[in-house]
Amino acid sequence: MPMTQSNQRAKLWVLLAAGSLAVMPGAVILPVLGDIKTQFQLDEFLAGRLASAHYSMVALFSPILGILASRVGWVRVLVGSLLLFAVFGIAGTWVNSFSPMLLTRLLLGAATGGIAAASLGILAQIYQQEEERAQAIGLASSTISLANIAYPLLAGLLGAANWQMAFYLYGLSLPIALAALLNLSDRPQSTEATASLLNSVELAKILSMLKNPRVLRFMLTLLLTSATAYATVTNLSIYLKTDPINADTPVIGLILASQAIGSAAISAFGLKYLTRRFGVVPTIGIGFGLLTLALIAMPNSVQPALLLLAAILFGVGLGIVVPSHYSALATITPPNLQPIVLAVGTGVTFLGQFLSPDLFGTIFNSEQPTTTFYAGAMLSFSMGLLLVLASRNLQRIRES
Repeated sequence: MPMTQSNQRAKLWVLLAAGSLAVMPGAVILPVLGDIKTQFQLDEFLAGRLASAHYSMVALFSPILGILASRVGWVRVLVGSLLLFAVFGIAGTWVNSFSPMLLTRLLLGAATGGIAAASLGILAQIYQQEEERAQAIGLASSTISLANIAYPLLAGLLGAANWQMAFYLYGLSLPIALAALLNLSDRPQSTEATASLLNSVELAKILSMLKNPRVLRFMLTLLLTSATAYATVTNLSIYLKTDPINADTPVIGLILASQAIGSAAISAFGLKYLTRRFGVVPTIGIGFGLLTLALIAMPNSVQPALLLLAAILFGVGLGIVVPSHYSALATITPPNLQPIVLAVGTGVTFLGQFLSPDLFGTIFNSEQPTTTFYAGAMLSFSMGLLLVLASRNLQRIRES
């Protein structure tokens, strides 16, 4: 039966809602981390581990559950991950010491990996055309950006009296799981194809695809972009407290939120036009250029209004670069391998966030905090230049 426009819209809304949960593990715990730190009597290091523990598990389980989903069904993995997300997330309200809480955070990260991989994999199956897929991935990126604003606000409000109340937000995955059951279905596959999906031939195809130089380039720049974004946002909140800016908490919150708003706006309303007008790789180059300009502007701005504009510009660049990477990966990957490669890409994104403190560690320890911005600018410019030049060289080879 052909998919009607209303059915496709319903599927998209379910996938956007599910995808937004990818940022919820960190977004919920950060506003109440101080209370948890006090109650559990933790030092700064252990408190930081609680906040970031899920990143490593998302990075690990996104590709694993993506491969599993290609065998047992994407919707099954999505619904199962949504149910476990609620269980492991809410379980944090029942513990009263570091080790059990850390365990719940790790398990929550694994469930998040399944949600992220499956929602993006189903999205790639529904939208086969490059422009439509770019717009759908852009909408998913916009939703995640807005979730990065909404979830911390909700967690702060619910956790104002008791930090455990914030953790009940993880229960939002339950109605989303029900909606997924009612609106999504896996494409029928032959028994033979399903049974042999992970045999040696298919596994060799997956590994060969992941070794493709173009795929590796996009994976590497995606990882470094994610690490740079995480380091920038973290360092920006510190920089805003230094002289002569000395911004208060509401201003810091506004500037950080503006980055997400810029990302959401361009992903939803401008990405499709840029992709159609210039192509995927040149669009990525444009995004890296905007990131470079924003990162240079930040350490040279001391007025909150100018920093607000720089943060918006940074968000716009990020809203172009990240979803365009997923579109590029999907474009160069055979349709039957797209969901798995995108699942690996999702894991790489979270791996970049997890590795960011190590990659930028020496810079964070510098006496000049603005060095992080300049390092990110140089890295962004280099990545954009690398991808554009590599794409042009490949085009010349094909034409010769």
